[in-house]
Amino acid sequence: MNKERENMNKIFTHRAKWILPIVQPPIENGAVAVAEGKILRAGTYDDLKEKGIKGELIDHGEGVLMPALVNAHAHLEIPPFTNLPAEDFVTWLKAVIEKKQTLTTEQVQQAEKNAHQMLKQAGTGLVGNIKNFPLINPNKQINEVTFYEFLGLKKEIANKRWSIFGKFLHETNHQSPIYPAAHAPYSVHPEFLPKIKEVALSRKQIFSIHVAESEAENEFLLEGKGALRALLEEKGLLPDNFRPPQKRPVPYLAELGLLTPQTLCVHCVEINAEDIRILQRYGVKICLCPRSNYYLNLNHAPWPLLKQSGLLLCLGTDSLASNQDLNLFKEMVFLYEKNAFSASELLEMATWRGSMALGQGHRFGTMFPGAWAELIFLPLVGNIGLKELAEAVIYTGARGRLKWIK
Repeated sequence: MNKERENMNKIFTHRAKWILPIVQPPIENGAVAVAEGKILRAGTYDDLKEKGIKGELIDHGEGVLMPALVNAHAHLEIPPFTNLPAEDFVTWLKAVIEKKQTLTTEQVQQAEKNAHQMLKQAGTGLVGNIKNFPLINPNKQINEVTFYEFLGLKKEIANKRWSIFGKFLHETNHQSPIYPAAHAPYSVHPEFLPKIKEVALSRKQIFSIHVAESEAENEFLLEGKGALRALLEEKGLLPDNFRPPQKRPVPYLAELGLLTPQTLCVHCVEINAEDIRILQRYGVKICLCPRSNYYLNLNHAPWPLLKQSGLLLCLGTDSLASNQDLNLFKEMVFLYEKNAFSASELLEMATWRGSMALGQGHRFGTMFPGAWAELIFLPLVGNIGLKELAEAVIYTGARGRLKWIK
């Protein structure tokens, strides 16, 4: 215990061939000074010496030091369901609903424990975890912003769930706050969507919601028909005398007052130029989950329009029900190989922009003085120069070649 306390008070200077501060260009022969679990300074190794920062030097050699990744959207309590139909979104959604109904408390907690291990191995230091079960996971291996998600399109069901929702949000024995979230515009009653958002506003918290993930969602909200309606009817979840809002998801949420800079819209696949103008007007954040969309045979999000929009974009993996793993580096490689973004843009989306989207920009995803020292090192093979550096980093991370800096 005394040794641990001594190490906490000690300054460590971590040096590498490169450091990636993310919010400024890569630094060759870089170093990061760390004390008490926080970053003191990042710069060239010579700069730190000139500033008189003294401490135990740990030289990591040929490779890159960078902030740990931020996975802004994942459902960790969903285990890797096997043999799920993925030919279309609604068929898959039905299978997930039915599988989740069979999960025990022990299975949910074990799934979260396993997911945290996977995230750690993939270099993730912060995750936005969407929960449907009011259970606390005591086995967290990484930092977590925990969202408790509300569902209930039928008013009587929503009324019954509201007290459970509020009780879990406001319990005082949580180690960290629980953030309110809504599942989607098609699965929550229109009277409850603003209520959930109001809770988030009153607590000064981020509000998360799935938006425009599939064509089926647009069809249901515009016309009140299609595969989603059939599924809701089959499960007894469609309100009597249901009338669709006759709006696309983004204008519908805007009308209900749900879009603010503290709103995190997840997926945003089926959006158009007008939708993007609305999102710009309210300054929302957007989380892309490209491999999940691909797995479910959905369209790609309009990456060029989103890139030009100036909106804050970040990345998530979604769940193991629609993804092979929780490796955010692989999300970056996927988008890079689609020529959607540059490697440098993707690294920013997977770190600092993710932490900003989760309301944690002062703590994670950067090398700002005072930020938490959640750092990873990726060894690089060959003579990697500045031009190839970002690309080499995302491919190295996708192969799982990284270590945590202690």
